[in-house]
Amino acid sequence: MEMEKNTDMEQDPAVIDQEIPNGVVTAPILEEPEDAQPETEVETVRRERDEFLDLLQRKQAEFENYRKRVDREKSELRVSVKSELMEQILDVVDACERGLETLRQSEGENLGLFVEGYELLLKQLKTILDRYEVSEIPGVGSVFAPNFHEAAIHEISDDHEEGEIMEEYRKGYTIADRLLRPSQVKVAAPAED
Repeated sequence: MEMEKNTDMEQDPAVIDQEIPNGVVTAPILEEPEDAQPETEVETVRRERDEFLDLLQRKQAEFENYRKRVDREKSELRVSVKSELMEQILDVVDACERGLETLRQSEGENLGLFVEGYELLLKQLKTILDRYEVSEIPGVGSVFAPNFHEAAIHEISDDHEEGEIMEEYRKGYTIADRLLRPSQVKVAAPAED
């Protein structure tokens, strides 16, 4: 049974009847005015553009942060590798300094050549330390700093201010402004009343 087309319906330009091939009339479809559709498309394009711009800016910021983090990690790795090598060289520097001090205190005719040899060796080692940004931590006469000094002994002294380093047992070093090895020191303590 075929349904007939409803002829009583007013013909509104915004309402279009759709006919199905069997002649059945469906619900009317409302069309939007032609002038409203371009604004919607423009708004959609603008919204999508803004979303893509925002996404691009976020990805650029993420990549910049990633690049900075990788550079920082590379730098930290370099310092770490240098530190391990320099710690071993510091043991040789300490041995040379002790040997040189012992030779200077010893008496003998032929020791002058040995002293010169130790001085040259020590100078070369310190040149290597300088090249790798290794520097000595201030010792005797400076103020005790717990981040750089290790207090081996606290000694009461009227001749020194409280916290002043009186003696250095082992030199401390930093590498690229990081602690490589703390100084072992004797620190002045105030006299008790």
